[in-house]
Amino acid sequence: MLFLLRPRQTRVPYALPRDPEQVAWHNEEDQRAYEGTRRAAAPEPSAPDPVAALRDLADLHRSGSLTDAEFQAAKNKILSDPSTQ
Repeated sequence: MLFLLRPRQTRVPYALPRDPEQVAWHNEEDQRAYEGTRRAAAPEPSAPDPVAALRDLADLHRSGSLTDAEFQAAKNKILSDPSTQ
């Protein structure tokens, strides 16, 4: 003899009239359960690193891609930017 166990049905398979408060409560419970399975949001991008930017700028200057004037202008812009400090 084989017994198959089915999970207990939590909701009635046919429509029963329900009061609006009970429907709202069930909807809130379902929404809370759904929000608990959502993935975490992507982290906010961090502030730019001025030291890394200066290193990249110095590499470009050393390779000859930037002139002395362009290097000084870009360096002053990085050092004067308040979001990097």
